[in-house]
Amino acid sequence: MATTEIIVEGYSPRFAAALRKLLKVEGGYVNDPKDRGGATKYGISLRYLVAAGEFDDDGDGKADFDLDMDGDIDSADIRKLSLGDAAYLYHRDFWLKCDCDAFARPLGEAIFDQAVNGGRAAAKRLVQQAINRCLTPMNMASRAPFLKEDGQIGAATLAAYTAVLAYPACGMTGLISAYRLAAADRYRAIVARTPSQARFIRGWLARANDLGRD
Repeated sequence: MATTEIIVEGYSPRFAAALRKLLKVEGGYVNDPKDRGGATKYGISLRYLVAAGEFDDDGDGKADFDLDMDGDIDSADIRKLSLGDAAYLYHRDFWLKCDCDAFARPLGEAIFDQAVNGGRAAAKRLVQQAINRCLTPMNMASRAPFLKEDGQIGAATLAAYTAVLAYPACGMTGLISAYRLAAADRYRAIVARTPSQARFIRGWLARANDLGRD
């Protein structure tokens, strides 16, 4: 626990808390041949690290996440990832790029979790799907238009989000419940498309049900 506290120092308390919860779910090093992301540690997959770890901020001529400095990013580099490395990548590529602070608790945290697990576009699309679920009764009173579920969080999505929060019959309680349902539907759709992934569905549905809970 002390190590986890150290690696989140310098980040906002909100991100630090979201990261601690995420790390409890993601666990340590795993290399499951049926996992399409490849070798994974702290939830950081090889597929993601190859795409995201090629930058050279320190100017030494090598990709910063070529951690064993052998000229490529592979499963050996996943093994060498530290908690600090994972925190940096999660903050840079998921928390900030999904603008999780723009969404009140616990929706921002749910978006962060789903961005890590399914990609940023998917997590944002779930926001729009959840809002549209909440807008259904609101539209009976012609209060707000339905959103295009395109994974692009713009002015229309933010306006609808604000309207849902202010709607007495929905609010954050209804919105986070709708987000859980949308996440569960996404997991079921993955299994329908790729039956070999059915072995993960129980854990995925539990993850969806836990979104936004302490």
